[in-house]
Amino acid sequence: MARTENMCSAILALLVILSMCGLANNGSMFQNPVQVESDSTAYQENVLPIRYFSENILLSTNDMVYPHHVEVTMAIAENDIMFVGWKNSETHNGEGTRVSFVKSTDFGTTWSWPYDMPMFGDLSSTRQSDPWMAWHAGALYYAYLEFSEEDFTQITVAKSTDYGNSWSPVKASFGRGFADKETMMVADDGTIYVAYDDVEEDGVTVELSKSTDGGKLFRGAGTIGEKSDGHVGPYLALSSSGDVYCAWSWFDEFGGNIFLDRSLNDGETFGEERFVNQDGNFSAWTTADGNPAKVTLPVIRFDQNDRLYVLWADMYEGVHDTFDVFLRYSDDYGRTWSPRLRINKLTEGNQWNPEFAIDSTGRLHIVYYEDRLIGGYRSFYKAVSFTGPSRDVPEFGEEMPIASAGTDLSFTRPGEYFCIKLDSNDIPHVVWTDGRKGALDIYYAHGVPNYPDHTETNSTKTTTSTQTSVTTTATTDGEELLIVRMARLVAIIGGAAAIVGAVIVWWNRRTGFG
Repeated sequence: MARTENMCSAILALLVILSMCGLANNGSMFQNPVQVESDSTAYQENVLPIRYFSENILLSTNDMVYPHHVEVTMAIAENDIMFVGWKNSETHNGEGTRVSFVKSTDFGTTWSWPYDMPMFGDLSSTRQSDPWMAWHAGALYYAYLEFSEEDFTQITVAKSTDYGNSWSPVKASFGRGFADKETMMVADDGTIYVAYDDVEEDGVTVELSKSTDGGKLFRGAGTIGEKSDGHVGPYLALSSSGDVYCAWSWFDEFGGNIFLDRSLNDGETFGEERFVNQDGNFSAWTTADGNPAKVTLPVIRFDQNDRLYVLWADMYEGVHDTFDVFLRYSDDYGRTWSPRLRINKLTEGNQWNPEFAIDSTGRLHIVYYEDRLIGGYRSFYKAVSFTGPSRDVPEFGEEMPIASAGTDLSFTRPGEYFCIKLDSNDIPHVVWTDGRKGALDIYYAHGVPNYPDHTETNSTKTTTSTQTSVTTTATTDGEELLIVRMARLVAIIGGAAAIVGAVIVWWNRRTGFG
């Protein structure tokens, strides 16, 4: 017994020496960032939450029927299992045909084969588009548009309680025209909200439907905004009290703006819509006539303090003749707004299709496309924090490329969607449309944290096939957790460390910890 204790002590000492030498601080390893206090004065100026983005992984690996894949969506479960969806198309700038998804049970290292979502209508004539995912309380929800030439149109919401192995699709739209451009949110109490454009010949309204029984049945709720030709692209957010907020773009022949409206009775009725940009009539769009199409579509989110952010891309006539990414925030639920902040530092070229996530410290993680590359465009990332007593001093991180290759400008419609989600450790995971291989595909990358200190999670994930169920095994024994953490630390060192790992496995088996 004394001999084995001495051996274990020697192993532990060697591990400590290796970790002190900094050999385990490898960029390919997932690390938990140091948790910064919510007081924004604790931030250091221009400190990035990540160092760089990981290797780009191709997700849309099935081109047998549809060669192009665009318009991404993503959801992450509580146990950090990840799901990514997109729409398939016969052409790079055409309408959708089917929507698909893949999943990863190992923090994005490997991914399943693409799986097509079920059809609600006739398989021979129905087409699918506009994917949108959400995860809540052990269930994955996948919303998508279904339509056909026979005037069939609806928003379908499919629910899965077994990590995407089986689905229950239901109708979730009840407008009188063509349903389009939906978004979906799930409240803390499980209420599911879906907002979409209802396009009729005499105008467009923004409609809301909801389900209060976990997605078994949806019904029409409130109409948002008065009928007009210019409504497009609603985006939902929920305040801490569960009030429903919706932002969307509105266009006319002279320009446009971003509307915001809210409901204080669970989406049943909405008030009078308000312009977000009170300082001008701004909103822009371009067609896919040789350059990637761009359109002002807002993204809104509440942070932990009920600050409401709106992010969008726009082109301001007389100021910039290209698209830039802008941000405003409101600390009074949309009544008044901060000055307009430009996210991209340089204004050469276009920056568009922004999305963002907010981490546990209140930091914003923003992604978007930009075409400053000669003859192409690619995905970029930028972090933004707010400091000062009133959190009104923005601090911008440096712009960071996500894609390791560019997409040729001949691909004129990557879709109106980009996606970034944060896992349980505030690590950003990004999916985007990419044309580096001569067709539009879906790629994935994750951020590599910028913090030298880290602690491992206290669980290990055991998975079977990526198309079967996933279980999570919690580690409760303190000695076992210590050895598991050290084994993970050594796993990336190689060489002599591999021998140490083998000895640890032998020790686990002898003591019954393994």
